[in-house]
Amino acid sequence: MTKQSSFEAELKLRIKKVDDFIHTYFASLKLPEGAAVTELKDSMYYSAGAGGKRFRPVLSLLVAESFGCATDRILPFAAAVELIHTYSLIHDDLPTMDNDDVRRGKPTNHKVYGETTALLAGDALLTEAFLLIADKYQNDGTLCAKLTSLLSRAAGIRGMVGGQAIDLKAQNLTSEELTRLHELKTGRMIQVAAEGAAMIAGAGASQVQSFADFGRYLGLAFQVADDVLDQDDKDQGPRSFVTLLGVDGTRKYLNEISAKAIAILKTQTQKSLILEQMIEFNQLRQS
Repeated sequence: MTKQSSFEAELKLRIKKVDDFIHTYFASLKLPEGAAVTELKDSMYYSAGAGGKRFRPVLSLLVAESFGCATDRILPFAAAVELIHTYSLIHDDLPTMDNDDVRRGKPTNHKVYGETTALLAGDALLTEAFLLIADKYQNDGTLCAKLTSLLSRAAGIRGMVGGQAIDLKAQNLTSEELTRLHELKTGRMIQVAAEGAAMIAGAGASQVQSFADFGRYLGLAFQVADDVLDQDDKDQGPRSFVTLLGVDGTRKYLNEISAKAIAILKTQTQKSLILEQMIEFNQLRQS
């Protein structure tokens, strides 16, 4: 078994843990009776349970594991990060945004449930993520408050939503402006997946900051890798590093950012080989 295939096997194990947690969570939800609420729940799970790379929650699991943190301790946070990511995908796919009909090989949420229900499903997933944090970490009020603040900043106008606003207005961006866009829109939720996991694992302030920096570089590297994969997509326009740097220049930039992420891991005392493999996996991934 090659190093890459060995990591992919480990990746699948963590993806299954996330999938199982989300499935169990939705199956156990106690909600008001009625066809409308049932349809809304179905719409939420249609997207949240659709699988995918689960890059963000798996990153949370791997960071927490590097500190010896129990999986059950980190899974609620990892799932909350994924619910927020899923809400953003539902809203991105709407006709008023990117107007996409297919996501992960299936019709997008609004094509199945209609635009109104899809909009509400995204809203509900966002708020459900914060309920998950409040419920599962309520015994540690300080940690719960820190995680709530962290997620709010990463998901809102200071992060993902702010990045989306910039994206919708993007024209003739410089490399620095494009980097800023992607750090906000994509990178912040990947950064918070690593940073929050370090907090939950009980890391000290300096280590939490190190994993925040690591997550920032990995988040940007994730988007740059996407740009390489989407190099033939004519709709990318000014929002792509390939447009600005060319394919070879973008690959070089990806390698530079990835090297910075690995350098941060090398400064840490705990075992981080699988996190280094995650960086390499991102550099080589085909989807």
